[in-house]
Amino acid sequence: MQSSIQLATLNYALVVAEEGSFLRASRRTGIDHSALSRRIRDLEYAMGTRIFHRHARGVGPTPAGERFLEHLRSVLLELDNTLTLARSGTKHDQQKLSIGSNGILLAGRALDAIIEFGQSHPNVTVSLTESPYPSPEAALGATQVDVVVTSSSGFTGGAFELTLWRDTLAVVLAANHSLASRSVIEWHELQQETLLVRRGEAFQLADAVGRAVQLPSIVEHHVSAGILLRLVGNGLGVALIHDQDADSVPQDAVCRKLRIGGKPIQISSLARWRPDNANPALPTFISFLRDRYSS
Repeated sequence: MQSSIQLATLNYALVVAEEGSFLRASRRTGIDHSALSRRIRDLEYAMGTRIFHRHARGVGPTPAGERFLEHLRSVLLELDNTLTLARSGTKHDQQKLSIGSNGILLAGRALDAIIEFGQSHPNVTVSLTESPYPSPEAALGATQVDVVVTSSSGFTGGAFELTLWRDTLAVVLAANHSLASRSVIEWHELQQETLLVRRGEAFQLADAVGRAVQLPSIVEHHVSAGILLRLVGNGLGVALIHDQDADSVPQDAVCRKLRIGGKPIQISSLARWRPDNANPALPTFISFLRDRYSS
């Protein structure tokens, strides 16, 4: 029985549990929905017990499934660590990990996580890259980076992903802007504005607000976040940031809440990586992110 259970199937079971849906899990893993469902059904048959109960809203673990999945996470984490040691020779061998992103994601919470990882794993040298590609996933596909931190929800052709957190978007305007006196600004009030974005952020923005929502005039700049916000402060347009990064706004600009129909605009931050990447530092980083951010 044990030899009939593939490691990939065990990983898929964890993804199904995290997503609570075979459909969402199939999109995340890049395999067909029916094939994924069949794998889980075969796993349950091999184990002789139900791991998930099916219901109208998706799936959820059974009591036996919860116990199994809890132990499975520990076993796979230990396996990742064992493989890491086997690849690197010793735990103290220096390793390298390249992390790609675009937009202003390498700030605030994401940068804090990367710094904490570097401090807790001194044997891993981390290099950060703002992708020269239209999206960081393109750099991932070209194997230029080991893992990307992104807010794009587009399909990635089989890349594995881990949802990290959700942020609320805010708008940055010049301090003397006509809307600056408002505490909350509706999206439609920006239609006549020039929205300044950094490379790749237009893709993320379309995902956040929805493809059916009209975007204002967009100008893309290949500059740092600090320079972009200085352009806003000088009245050359408006920009969007995560509301938790409001303290990074310069003195000649203000940060205001942004809404669509009275509701906040939220965007998910994700980590994505190729399953065929053999870098021994990669599973260590993914395990760190999963422990830090997965509920």
